[in-house]
Amino acid sequence: MMNDHNLILLDLLHAAARKDYQGYSKFDALNSPLLKELSFNSKWLRLLYTQLVKAMPLHVRPLLKVAESRNPKGIALFARAYFSLYRQTGREDLLRRGEQLVQWLCDHPSPGHENLCWGYNFVWQNTIFLQNEFEPNAVVTVFVGEALLHAHRLTASPAYLRAARSVAAFLLDDLPVLQESAHEMALAYVLRRVDAVVLNNQVLISAFLVKLWKQTGEKELLDASVRLMNYTVNRVTPYHAWFYTEPPKKSPISHDNYHTGGILDGLLEFFEATGDDRFQTIYWKGLDFYHRNLFEPDGAPRWMYNRRFPYDVHGAAQGILSFKKAARHEPAYAGRAACVADWAIEHLYRPRTHDFRYRQGGFFRWNYSLMRWCNAWMARALAEPTIDPQPRKRTCS
Repeated sequence: MMNDHNLILLDLLHAAARKDYQGYSKFDALNSPLLKELSFNSKWLRLLYTQLVKAMPLHVRPLLKVAESRNPKGIALFARAYFSLYRQTGREDLLRRGEQLVQWLCDHPSPGHENLCWGYNFVWQNTIFLQNEFEPNAVVTVFVGEALLHAHRLTASPAYLRAARSVAAFLLDDLPVLQESAHEMALAYVLRRVDAVVLNNQVLISAFLVKLWKQTGEKELLDASVRLMNYTVNRVTPYHAWFYTEPPKKSPISHDNYHTGGILDGLLEFFEATGDDRFQTIYWKGLDFYHRNLFEPDGAPRWMYNRRFPYDVHGAAQGILSFKKAARHEPAYAGRAACVADWAIEHLYRPRTHDFRYRQGGFFRWNYSLMRWCNAWMARALAEPTIDPQPRKRTCS
């Protein structure tokens, strides 16, 4: 039975397919030939342009000649949405569409690397590092690895599992180790040593490795997963939250919505893959912080724990995912997931174009859509199965 959310999801996927899953990205300002020329190879000018375009309510990318293109992370998210829908409906066309996207990813890895890896489709300058277009990083590679594992579970194709194992080799063998001890390990975000550890990054890698371990039984994958998870878990605050980086002052991000949700998802996925509950107490305490501090009573996603606006579509998508996953173990969270989804559809969905707008502020909207940031994430979130097909009370309390 299709509910309203599923109908919107199908319209969203059809609209993305008509655009060949190409669009703009949040941090793609330096894909503008003009801004690239005017940056004069200065880190601070590159950072200024990237942040200005990201923050502007007006959609200036077309004026700056930024081209629409496929984002590998977005393609992986869309593939996961199709796979989730296939599991729920049995529709072979959805499985084929997901496999087509995964095949595109396998055909377009970052060039020049022995192991499979992927990066963003834009030049990206942040406070910690500069990345060139398609230069590989851990996060994009993990998201593709997750899509490969999902494809393997559905089809039993050994090719997907081999590709996922190559992803693990990139993560464990190619990324610089920033910190290591008998019980902890922290890997770099990019293929160079940097002076900050991105905390959610360790959990993302850990969760992927433990799911791969479940398929291959390789103890080294499980051992690495535990040490990566320990690194982030051991840096939780006394009030059950995480900063974006270690040390915290290396980033202006403190306790934001979607990175917090991603850490919580990884903690839960570790338990589901292993049955090992060593991280479960911190998970439930962190989930309570997440729910109470990063969502409004009506389901709107707060930007930071101490800052309401802007309400960002990625935060809404992350909340839907995190609460749906939690509902597998505590059914009350199904209503909270539905509440966030209802808010996002009411405030951010654009029926005419079948896509989601970027953000809503206190006085105005960012009334344009970004293919990966908005639509791929919302497709992935809406497609995540609920614990049962029965409607539940919408509650965020």
